Amino acid sequence: MISFVRRSAMLGAAVVAFSALPAATPALATSETAASAPGVHSDVSAPAKTFTGNGKDVPVGAWTDRGFHASKAYFTFDLRPYRGATIGYAEAYATETAANNCAKPRATELWVTDEATAPTWLRQPKERAKLPGPGALGDCLWNRVEWDATRAITDALAAGKDSVSFVLRMPDNRQFDPAYGRRVENRLHLYLDYNRPPAVPTDLRVGLKPCGADPVYTADDPVEVTGLIRDPDQSSVSGRVTVWPAGEPANRREVGPDSATPSPHGARLALPADFITEGRVYQWTMQGVDGALTGPAGAPCSFVVDRVRPVTEPVVTSADYPPGGERHGAVGIPGTFTIDAKGDQDIVGFSTSSGYVAADRPGGVATARYAPKREFDTFSAWGVDKAGNIGPAGSYGIVATPSQPGVTFDAQEVAVGKPLRLDFTPGAMPGVVEYVYDFGWTGEVVVPAGPDGKATTTVIPREPWTYLVVSGRTREGWTSERWEGPVEEKTAPAVTTRSP
Repeated sequence: MISFVRRSAMLGAAVVAFSALPAATPALATSETAASAPGVHSDVSAPAKTFTGNGKDVPVGAWTDRGFHASKAYFTFDLRPYRGATIGYAEAYATETAANNCAKPRATELWVTDEATAPTWLRQPKERAKLPGPGALGDCLWNRVEWDATRAITDALAAGKDSVSFVLRMPDNRQFDPAYGRRVENRLHLYLDYNRPPAVPTDLRVGLKPCGADPVYTADDPVEVTGLIRDPDQSSVSGRVTVWPAGEPANRREVGPDSATPSPHGARLALPADFITEGRVYQWTMQGVDGALTGPAGAPCSFVVDRVRPVTEPVVTSADYPPGGERHGAVGIPGTFTIDAKGDQDIVGFSTSSGYVAADRPGGVATARYAPKREFDTFSAWGVDKAGNIGPAGSYGIVATPSQPGVTFDAQEVAVGKPLRLDFTPGAMPGVVEYVYDFGWTGEVVVPAGPDGKATTTVIPREPWTYLVVSGRTREGWTSERWEGPVEEKTAPAVTTRSP
């Protein structure tokens, strides 16, 4: 009978699968561990059977237990998470649990094999390459018996494989000698120091304008491009841009990288002004850089620099608020305004008193809605080109009907702490369904109006002096002019305003 030494299940320095590794070196973006599924083993005594082990350890080499046995242990690692990665270093290691004879030197080998699917002694995966290691280890049992797996992992990834299989075995001249037999934990560990390149940048923009099928027109000086870069290893990344005149890819200029920040990184780079000519189409691409690797670039984005302003003053007309000095509509009621670029092909839209509106075609027309804010108001429109340059203004005078609500107090003297009734009437604002008032300390209070547009509410003054603001509001959300004025204790008249 061959004697053996067995290590306690509680190893003093046991390595736990999936544990976090130390911080990555500057050359690589990240370090992680990966662990195989529990190993399986073969046995010459049952040559057609695959053994799943007892969950604790597996035999390697020869051993005797109610007969003669010789075993090999197989482990398979999933490589799909590391596709496209650059492997800096890979180390496979096993934890020994028993040795048949400590007087015999350690002879365990680790080989790369073909895919180990239900291996048996009769159906062994082909053994392709022996891994370097494990080197001289002093103790009889060792909790980390190591082999260099860098080449094995790198070659498997380069071949496009989804997994890699290893076999722990004794050399041919020791395979059937029980004196050399050992047992290891039923799990082979793999330490990986690796780096994956940043992903293709997304959300590419020239200034604030997103890239698309057509060139982006910009007036920026210098032209600034941006993009979002993500790194699968969550490393700090930066952006690098390559720019060239359209049709001249050999005449290119590289810009960056910019300062690195943790992924996701918002890259922002200014293109060289001495390289960019106005009116010419340029193309550019962006790549992510994580310090060691440069990621792929996406489809090129194109732009044209245009810093010349439109010269045409748009013409504004309105049927809702026609010219002539007569009052129309009411303050707060929107009207439609037509804006005409008079055929100036440089104008593609208009910046107006109510916001931006696009023209129906270059040099064409657009309509905008605008509610006068006062009795005598002005609606203005400026021609805008593709680059956002703004031309001279076209202005249109508005004369609107005043729309302040009528406000009546029920008391000739306003006293602190005494109820005060307020009566509201719509004035010239049609369709009033509610009033919004603020009596100084109340904040905005909404009072519904009756079918006749009138409303009544009661307030209790808290201060000897306050300020009242009231406006009417229609079902469409149109808001009248505000009635506003101070309210002073024992000074307010019964009727403080007139209805328009």
